Amino acid sequence: MSKSKSTISWGVLFLIIGVLILFIFALTQRVSFEKQEPLISVEGFVFNGSKIVEYNGDKEIVEIPSSYSFGDTENYSGIITFNDRAEAFQFLQEHYTTGANGYYDFYEMIYNQLYPWTYEYSIDTPTFIEGRDVKITSISNSVFQNNKKIKQVILPKTIETIELFAFRDCSNLEIIEFSEGLKRIGDSAFWGTNIKSLILPSTVEQIDPYAFFNCKNLEEVELSSSLKKMTLGTFNGCDNLKQVTFLSKNEVSANFTTSYQPFSRCPNLESIYVYQELLDYYLNTEPWNLYAGKYRLI
Repeated sequence: MSKSKSTISWGVLFLIIGVLILFIFALTQRVSFEKQEPLISVEGFVFNGSKIVEYNGDKEIVEIPSSYSFGDTENYSGIITFNDRAEAFQFLQEHYTTGANGYYDFYEMIYNQLYPWTYEYSIDTPTFIEGRDVKITSISNSVFQNNKKIKQVILPKTIETIELFAFRDCSNLEIIEFSEGLKRIGDSAFWGTNIKSLILPSTVEQIDPYAFFNCKNLEEVELSSSLKKMTLGTFNGCDNLKQVTFLSKNEVSANFTTSYQPFSRCPNLESIYVYQELLDYYLNTEPWNLYAGKYRLI
């Protein structure tokens, strides 16, 4: 009988310990219940909360907005007869926001109808209300990837992050106008663009792997005064890169492998400008010491 009581006591003890462990775990964990924001389409851009998640425009010069406004959704329903394709296109422009649900379906239908064409429609359209502004802080993955139309991009000061592949292989993109406020440039963000000169705003702290990989026409680079970290192959394959200036007074670190250093496959790199007080750091720290003969003083 005493043995049975002992067994029950140990079981209760283990149960108490288990409950305590779960309680402590719950207290120390951060659980994020992220609100799902609606997709809002405005003038070629599709937004999800503070992010640009898609671009459907066709402009050569793209000015990224700093914010957008929206209100409740309104529904337009009815029956309309189009006498020709031009009337259908006019209806498309008046009632559908570019990239919104149903936009492309209706666009294709315009070309596949015999006119006159009677169309029954039901369109949900977001209304835009001044004062309900959402600040745009990031450009999401692959938003502009492979866009051959864009030649110039203008970024507002609200953008803090440019994410993975955002402008990758935009082969006609020649000019990027950055603004103060940008903190991180994501993996392969500007891979394969046609930029010739790069001046990063003073607020950039980190450049992720291959951010400017294969920018064949890039000749001059001025890195930000806040830069702390570069990663694999940042300027790999920039055949015409001649001059790089480090304005940061931080000891900038860099991830690297045998094949991918910050300036690997840059055969025309002549000069890397650094501050006097950081010269020893760059001469004696991997992988910067690979470029020992190229350092010049600012």
